[in-house]
Amino acid sequence: MAHGALLAAGVLGCGVSQAVEPLKTFRLVATHPLTISEPSDLTIDDSGKTLWTVTNKPAKVYQLDLDGNVTKTLNYVGQDLEGIVYDSASRTLWVTEERTRELVHLNLDGDVLGRKQLDLVGKKNHGPEGICLDDRGRMFLVNEKEPGLFIELDRNLAISARLPLGFAGDYSGITYDRKKRCFWIVSDESQKLYMWTKPKGVIGEFSLPILKAEGVAVDEVAKLIYVVSDSENKLYVFHM
Repeated sequence: MAHGALLAAGVLGCGVSQAVEPLKTFRLVATHPLTISEPSDLTIDDSGKTLWTVTNKPAKVYQLDLDGNVTKTLNYVGQDLEGIVYDSASRTLWVTEERTRELVHLNLDGDVLGRKQLDLVGKKNHGPEGICLDDRGRMFLVNEKEPGLFIELDRNLAISARLPLGFAGDYSGITYDRKKRCFWIVSDESQKLYMWTKPKGVIGEFSLPILKAEGVAVDEVAKLIYVVSDSENKLYVFHM
C-alpha cells in the first residue's frame, strides 16, 4: 500500500452549484498489482465490494475483489473489449466491443443476453470505450477520439444524443457519481481524471500519476475512486 500521493483540482463538487473551496486533494491509499493483462475499464457493484474489468489479451471479462484479485473469469470471449458497466436494476453487465461498435449484454456468468449495433463511424480502434449508467438507468458512453464524443442512448439502446468532446487527448473511461450527480471521465493520453457535467462541461480536473489509465469506478459511500492502468496492470485506489 502506498500513502501520501496527492491529486489536486480547483473545485469541490460536481453538482450545479459552484465550488465552495478553491482546492481539493485526493489521496492515493493503495496500489494493487493485477495478474490480468491490459485492463481496459472498471465498474463496481452497489455493495461496493465487487469490481469487474475487461481485457484485450485475451478479450475476457473478470470479477475482482477490492484488492484486484481475480475471483471469477466470465464465459464471454470478446473481440476488442473496452468498456464495462454493472447494471444494478437487473444484476447484469454491459460491455462494449470497440472495433465492431457493439454493445453486449451479459449475465454475471458471462452468458450473452443480447447485442446491439451502435451507429458509430470512424477508425476501428477509435470507437466506444467507457460506458456507464446513471441513477435513472440511462446509459452513456464515450467515444475514444476522432471524434471524441459523449453519447446518450435511449431505452431501445439507440443513440439519442452525441456531444463532441475536446478537453482531452482521448476519452478512455466514464462513470457516474450518484451522490455528486456528475460524470468522471478519464483520459489516458492526457493522464487526467475529469469531473464533467452535461450542462457545464469540465468543472474540475485531476492529474493522475498513472500511465494509460483506462478505467474508473467510484464508491460514493466509501468515498473511494478506483482506476486501472492498461500498461502497468495495476489497480489504484484514491480517497476523495
